[in-house]
Amino acid sequence: MSKEYKVEIYINELLKEEQVKIPMLDYSVNDDGKTILDTKIYEYPNQIGIILLDFISQDLKEFSNMIFRYYGFHTLLTENERHDLLSLDLTTDQELNLKMEQLYEKYKAELENYKKQVIDIIEYCIFNENEELKSLTPLDRLTIFCSESNIEDYTILKYNQFSKQIKPNKNISKTDKNTLINNLKDKDNNRYGIKEIYEIDNFYNLLFLELYFILEQKTYLKKCKNCDKYFLTTNLAVIYCNNTFEDNKTCREIGASKVFAKNLENDEAYNLYRKVYKKKQALAKSKGGSFEIEYNLFKHQGKDKKNAYNLNEITKDEFIEWLKKQ
Repeated sequence: MSKEYKVEIYINELLKEEQVKIPMLDYSVNDDGKTILDTKIYEYPNQIGIILLDFISQDLKEFSNMIFRYYGFHTLLTENERHDLLSLDLTTDQELNLKMEQLYEKYKAELENYKKQVIDIIEYCIFNENEELKSLTPLDRLTIFCSESNIEDYTILKYNQFSKQIKPNKNISKTDKNTLINNLKDKDNNRYGIKEIYEIDNFYNLLFLELYFILEQKTYLKKCKNCDKYFLTTNLAVIYCNNTFEDNKTCREIGASKVFAKNLENDEAYNLYRKVYKKKQALAKSKGGSFEIEYNLFKHQGKDKKNAYNLNEITKDEFIEWLKKQ
């Protein structure tokens, strides 16, 4: 494949971020007056795996414009199809959008098939509760999956190629030395240092690479315990997504309340929390002063601790130990 159609992914493992350099389906005119594809590095890094998450979570027909224009799907097109795109009248988006719809109709079976492949692998390697697989890592499970499946049905595993390089992940030639030094010292926000760069041929290889990163646990793909949708997180303990669910509340906010209500009667930690709360509330009402201050402090700190326990961010023993000190 021509170099101008290559896709590069810059990986920052420390921040669990990726920057994607893709030949865009946006247009510009070069010095010779020729219409060409623009190439761009997204200035705002995304979490590793976000392209794959979008692909499996979105309606592909509605999402096709993003896939075709910005996610490198056009790397799969024939030279004639690329030529047709470049020869469109770009004074409006109407002609381009029509062409995108036509491309979707042509490739939708292929796209849906890849979507199914990815979901099959994710469900087996991450969410399979089979006792025999319990102690295996997601990558170990992928090995078992390959041994049990007809590889001809999973082209995402059969056909994937990429090369890996190590070099700066941005053009730093225009950054002055002092600014660069300060950025490099900021380890929590360092997007200028030497990074892993993966060069791939097409959109499906891009999907495979992100799938591999997820199975390698460079990032975590979870299934929300409230809405049951996939989401990405850098914290393995998180079990609810931050998507708005109802009444302008996120699943994380709703989930914590539901777990608390469900377990209130049967959990010793919740029972102890309620006893401590009521005792401090009674003392605040009867004696006031420092007891009221202590009660108000517990209301805020206790709520944070309770939510952390609801969301599995602290253990029951840690929650109980904290309550006993109050």
